[in-house]
Amino acid sequence: MSLSRKQFIKLTGYLAAISSLSAREQETLVTPPALPESGMPFLTTSPQGTIYMSWIDPAKEGHALRFSRWNGKIWEKPETIATGRDWFVNWADAPSISALDDGSFLAHWLSKSDEKNKYGYGIRVSRRNPDTHQWQEIHGMSLDEKEDYAGFLNFVPNQPSAIYLSPPVNPESSHASHGAAADAHHTHDHSHIHHRKTVRFISFKKDGSFSVDDEIDASACSCCPTSIARTEKGLIAAYRDRLPGEIRDISVIRLVNGKWTAPVSVHQDNWEINGCPTEGPSIATSQANVGIAWLTRADSKPRVQVAFSTNNGESFGSPVRIDEGNPLGRPSLISIDARTYLSLWLEKTDDPDSVLIRLRRIDVTGKTYPAITIAKAPAGRAVGIPRLATDKKQLVVAWRNGRIQTAVLPVSQIL
Repeated sequence: MSLSRKQFIKLTGYLAAISSLSAREQETLVTPPALPESGMPFLTTSPQGTIYMSWIDPAKEGHALRFSRWNGKIWEKPETIATGRDWFVNWADAPSISALDDGSFLAHWLSKSDEKNKYGYGIRVSRRNPDTHQWQEIHGMSLDEKEDYAGFLNFVPNQPSAIYLSPPVNPESSHASHGAAADAHHTHDHSHIHHRKTVRFISFKKDGSFSVDDEIDASACSCCPTSIARTEKGLIAAYRDRLPGEIRDISVIRLVNGKWTAPVSVHQDNWEINGCPTEGPSIATSQANVGIAWLTRADSKPRVQVAFSTNNGESFGSPVRIDEGNPLGRPSLISIDARTYLSLWLEKTDDPDSVLIRLRRIDVTGKTYPAITIAKAPAGRAVGIPRLATDKKQLVVAWRNGRIQTAVLPVSQIL
């Protein structure tokens, strides 16, 4: 029996829906120990392969930063990291947690420099002692900025280091100490000096002091999340840059032989926007391979892209589009192995009040596989930034829908 083109399209759509449904049959929704109105989930995997999640709960004293361990079946009883009344809580600039090789943890959150100021805030970092399991605040960054802010910190996985955005150390100078690389990369318009953010790298000692706190790029997009990972040849950081002409493309910078390289664009999207889109990249590495996922709206054509490097981030191939034609963005990328990567993103629907959390497998060669829907979620800022983590056996996805939600899928289902 022959089918008309219309019948063929209808049948293809039906089969795709059945395929998506069968894929989701093995998905398990797991209620985490988070309170109603909780938000800002963050997932990380320890060196031993254990998944942890941090989030913010409402509390009588304002807010509480908590975390829980995923034991393969349930989220365990949560532990409170810190509480406070003067916190800056924002859907895009989320607190985070990192599990280190020595059994300790680092966590960060944001605190207002003055309760009267709406936007002035800085970063606080706390460490959990591996022996006593007690949390102790060890550091605060740019908390003296009353009208400005430091934020968007991202820890190096399993390492006591991080990158973050900060006001210039010397606002009257166009470049700071790492200007040699930055000078060749940036020119600055001083009329926007109060909106300029620098990218900084910080490394902590066990006693809580820091051994390094250096500027690594003198100008970046002011409110986009950052990302950093390790390769076989050192660290690689990705962030939304601010280039001449208000081009807001994704740049990478690498730590090679103890020195940071000059920033290089992953791909020249040439997204010109006189403002911050609040859309950062997500980076994942395995051996010498590096994957970076990001949203661009260049030429008024929104798309979620993934680009790969097979030489520790020295160069990247052409990006592969992974969305389905109408993305909201906010991708999260992880690696299963050196060849296999998985990315989440938000896809818009015909309903303006909802989006779909979609998941797609991408091969390091650029080959893409059919996407599946993890969940339906509220549109806009309410859903926050969905997160993805793996212990190589299970995938854990976290997002917000009135409170923290999580879903668990077997890796074998995807592979």
